[in-house]
Amino acid sequence: MKHINTTFHQLLSPLPRHQFQKAVDRHQGDRKSSKLNCWTQLSAMLFAQFTGRDSLRDVVENFNSKKHHHYHLGVQPIKRSTLSDANRDRPVAIFTETFFYLLEKIRGQLGKKDRSEMVRLIDSSTIDLNLKQFAWADFRSTKAGVKIHTVYDPHAEVPVFFEISHAKVNDRKVLEHLPVLPEMTYVFDRAYNDYAWYYLLCQQNTRFVGRMKSNAQYEIIEKRAVNQPNLLHDQVIKLSGLAGKKCPQNLRRITIIREEDGKELTFISNDLKCEAQEIAALYKSRWQIELFFKWIKQNLKIKRFVGRSENAVKIQILVAMIGYLLLRLAQIGSTSKRSLQGIAKLISLNLTSRRCLIDLITKPPETEPPVQASLQRELRLAIQ
Repeated sequence: MKHINTTFHQLLSPLPRHQFQKAVDRHQGDRKSSKLNCWTQLSAMLFAQFTGRDSLRDVVENFNSKKHHHYHLGVQPIKRSTLSDANRDRPVAIFTETFFYLLEKIRGQLGKKDRSEMVRLIDSSTIDLNLKQFAWADFRSTKAGVKIHTVYDPHAEVPVFFEISHAKVNDRKVLEHLPVLPEMTYVFDRAYNDYAWYYLLCQQNTRFVGRMKSNAQYEIIEKRAVNQPNLLHDQVIKLSGLAGKKCPQNLRRITIIREEDGKELTFISNDLKCEAQEIAALYKSRWQIELFFKWIKQNLKIKRFVGRSENAVKIQILVAMIGYLLLRLAQIGSTSKRSLQGIAKLISLNLTSRRCLIDLITKPPETEPPVQASLQRELRLAIQ
């Protein structure tokens, strides 16, 4: 009979130990660390993600309680103080590189699309923190927080880039760090209203769709026919005023009435060819990145942190993202019709079980016979 390793071991299989070690060696992650290596740290933090552990003590006690599985995982028992120190001091770059390594695996499995067909959604989400415990992340007078700036691929259903900053950092300030590729389509909201950036996108032959601010100054160059009941305006414009000089390019201004609530929305785009409804539909696709943020906050441990330093918070968020990619790889590899949330729950309950991961995800649950039928069968046997 073929030996089956734990679900956890199988889930980690897309991340070979030697590949992870390359990132560790590049950043000297294991230097002067004989008690807890980076692989054990990553495994313990992923264990915490998949099993929903809430505190450092909770992580350590439960991880060590599964020590009979440690040999095959290539890990060792951990101490609370040692894990705390590792999360505080280890280079965040190790986990960032690991995230992008797994991201390339997903791209390889799904296949690459033509750039002109690729859509990327840009947004950010704030994670609230206790000001007394995380004073370094002060945000408002009564709270602290960090912000996850994300570029999301709705086709692959994964973040292709993210950056963690203090919550007070304006979204426009991270634009220079966001990867923008020619010939692709980027969709974003009013927080990314930056005319110089708009012009940069135009120069790169990159299409964009965003929300236009109500106080924006512009001149109407052309009025186009409005032939849809919820379409109010379809115009070619040129931005004016002092700020408008940063983008000396003809743009598109489209105003629609949203059917769900009757709200008036105005979009700005550098696409002068597509139908107005197509541009509006592109902006509507933004709901997918909002669902992603909602999913990770509900299903991963990024609202309660096991460390209080900035480094520890960043590592925990990065490990959560790595966990998300591992779940997504399992979903893709199994061709399962289960939702990612359903897969996450199954793995949480069976993390240290010796079950085939593909079978666990793919096969429908075994149905127990109804209680009444079972009792009748036992009664018949007793009579005989």
